[in-house]
Amino acid sequence: MEMHMLDSLLIRRALPLLVSFAMLVVLALLSDYLLHSAGLVWVGRYLGITGTLFLLFSFIYSARKKKIVRSGPIKTFLMLHCRGGWIGTLMLLVHSGVHFNALLPWSATVLMLIVTGSGHVGQYIYRKARDEMKRNSGDEKLYWDSLTVTALGKWRKVHMPLVSLFLGLALLHILSIFFFWNWK
Repeated sequence: MEMHMLDSLLIRRALPLLVSFAMLVVLALLSDYLLHSAGLVWVGRYLGITGTLFLLFSFIYSARKKKIVRSGPIKTFLMLHCRGGWIGTLMLLVHSGVHFNALLPWSATVLMLIVTGSGHVGQYIYRKARDEMKRNSGDEKLYWDSLTVTALGKWRKVHMPLVSLFLGLALLHILSIFFFWNWK
């Protein structure tokens, strides 16, 4: 039984998810450290703008899925969504740094990490697990695979409201920056 669990979708799909997410956090911390060490802390401010643009660009997948964009393979748009979201999240994590001085930006940062994790679930686990489960038919293996797919099958019901909440907090943060900006 243990051997089947180790060969299950949970292990084959969750491990890349955890590695990708861990790489995101480690790379953000390393980048922030290097910017501070080099005296380039100001770069983080502009990474906020660039990261936001990457996240906005990643919504092209949603536009394609809703047929606002009518041509192009949906898989390409999904790949752009995932990579743009990962890069944008990395830039925004570096932008936010490790400074705990304001509730609104940190709330948006924490929510962004949750949204990113939720998106990883959709990409790396649920869709591929569902496809592989259709192809595999071992009883014990199927048991573990079906548990994984069932547990993750409702990810969009969590992901989409979190995306909306994150967008609201991010917009409030951006508006507050414009409001409190020193315009002189």
